Amino acid sequence: MRRTALLTAILAAILVGCGSDENPVGVTGVRYWDIAWSSPDTVLTDIEMLGEKSGWACGYRFNESTDTFDGLIYRYDGTGWTVALFLPGEAGARLTAIDFVGENNGWALGYRESEFASGPAVLHYNGEMWSEVPGEGLNGSVVTMLAALGDNDVWVSDGSEAFHYDGGWWTVYPLAVGGAVDDWVFPNAQAGWAVNYESGYCYKWAADMGGWMLESRPLYNATTFYFNGDGSGMYADYVSIPPVTERANIYERTVGDEPSYNKIYATNQSRILTACDFFGPDYYFFAGPNAAYEINAGRVKALGYVPSGELGVVRKISIAKKGDVWGVMGSSLASGPSFIVHKKG
Repeated sequence: MRRTALLTAILAAILVGCGSDENPVGVTGVRYWDIAWSSPDTVLTDIEMLGEKSGWACGYRFNESTDTFDGLIYRYDGTGWTVALFLPGEAGARLTAIDFVGENNGWALGYRESEFASGPAVLHYNGEMWSEVPGEGLNGSVVTMLAALGDNDVWVSDGSEAFHYDGGWWTVYPLAVGGAVDDWVFPNAQAGWAVNYESGYCYKWAADMGGWMLESRPLYNATTFYFNGDGSGMYADYVSIPPVTERANIYERTVGDEPSYNKIYATNQSRILTACDFFGPDYYFFAGPNAAYEINAGRVKALGYVPSGELGVVRKISIAKKGDVWGVMGSSLASGPSFIVHKKG
C-alpha cells in the first residue's frame, strides 16, 4: 500500500501535568478524577489507552498566522503526555478520532479545509512514524467517525455513508436513513453498530449481507452505548420533560433473534451520560457532564461527579484497565482550553 509520508516532529509537551494536588474534583472529599494535562488553546477530540503506561490522544488548534488548523497527536508513556505528531498550517488537519489495533498499528482521522488542500485526512502509525493513507474514494466528505480493525480493515464515516478501506481502496456503503448517525462501535470485523441519538435508529453492519441494516427496535433518547460482538452490551439514555422530570437510565442489551433492553439503573438527577467504553468480558464505564458509572458483571456503581463546569464536557473516555479510566474534556470544538482527566482506583 503506497502512503505519502507526512512531516513528523516530536515536540515538548504543552502544559503537561497539572499536578494531582491541583484542582481536586470529587464528592464529599473523595477524588475520583485528576487533571493529567491541559492546554489553553488546543481542542482534544479523542483518546485511546493501550494500557496503564501507553496511550494516545488527538486534536487540533487554530493557527492564526496561516488561518488554518494545526493537527496534533499526543502520546502517553506512563509518566506524561507529549506531542508525538505536529502537522502545522497548510499540512494540518482537524483530527477528530484516533483508534489503535495494537501498539504498532494506529489510525487517526481528520479533515483539511484550506485554499490549497481540502478533504479527509487518514493517518496510519506503523510503530515508528505516522504517514498518510490515500483518500481517493472518500468523496471529500467531512468524516469524523473511525473504527480500525486491522491494516486492511478500517472504517470511516460522515454519519450518512460508511467508507471501508481494504488496504488499497475505499468502498462506500449507504449507512443511515432519516438522519445521520452520531457514533458507532465495531467489536470485531463481522459486527458493528451505529446509532442516531435523536431518532434512536440503530444500524447493524451485516458482513454476511454486505451492508448496513436498520434494526427493528430503536434506542430512544440514547446518549451513549457499547455493544459486543454477540450483540450484548449497554446503552444509556436521558429523558427531560420540563419542568419536573429529568432522568438518566442505563439499559442492558441482551442477545437474541431480536435485541431486547432491560433497565438496570435509573436516577432522577440530572446526570447526562455522554461517553462509554468497554473492557474485559463485562466491564463498562460511563461518564458525562454530571456523573460517572462503573458497571462490573451487571452491577452498577455510581462514582459521583466528573470534572465539569468550567472544564466543559467529557467527549471521549478510554479504559486502561478496570478502575483506570482516562478522558478528554473541553467546552468548545472551536478553541481551547482542553483537558485530559484521569480516574484511578
